Amino acid sequence: MRTILSILMLFCTMILSAQEIQENILENKTYLERMAYFKANPLTNGQIIFLGNSLTQGGKWNEYFPNQKPVNRGIAGDNTLGMLNRLNEIIIAKPKKVFLMAGINDISLSRSNEKIMIGIKSIIYQIETGSPYTKIYVQSLLPINNNKNVYQRMLNKEWQIEQLNKELKAFCEKENITFINIYPAFLSEDRTLDARYTTDGLHLNDNGYTVWVDQIRKYVEE
Repeated sequence: MRTILSILMLFCTMILSAQEIQENILENKTYLERMAYFKANPLTNGQIIFLGNSLTQGGKWNEYFPNQKPVNRGIAGDNTLGMLNRLNEIIIAKPKKVFLMAGINDISLSRSNEKIMIGIKSIIYQIETGSPYTKIYVQSLLPINNNKNVYQRMLNKEWQIEQLNKELKAFCEKENITFINIYPAFLSEDRTLDARYTTDGLHLNDNGYTVWVDQIRKYVEE
């Protein structure tokens, strides 16, 4: 269990990014629409929740796992700061499990891995403190494929994704948190996101989601 002091120390650092939250997330149309949808469709206690960005939002989790009926709490364009802003809804519901994927949109905003890790740690510590019986699963970031030249802000960011995944793995091992490394399953021979699994070099097609589901099935169903 993490101490309240640890959380407060992390949030003191996050205050430095308060302006980023306002400019990039809280006034975003998609973010606001999804937040309104969440308010109209509140969580109930003990559910399995997928928390993340557009990759998470694009998944049909309750169809992939009809017996567990996971709830989709992904928002396209969201980053660690936006997830922190909306985390209270999840904590109050005391979920059985939370599957977290975060960081790719922070990278697109040229945030450092140090700052991204602070955000992810803050998300985890808040959940652990507010809902101590929730099992947290941290999923790795996925690779990208810049051959399609769709996302200019992600050019030459492959190294940062790989490094962030290493840092996430090390943190989870240290803190006894389950880390699910789905990154290798999506790699092509040239170590980019396999074109068979993507629509645009970043987002997944149906084949991509099939791979993702296969990688996490035992954790969802356990």
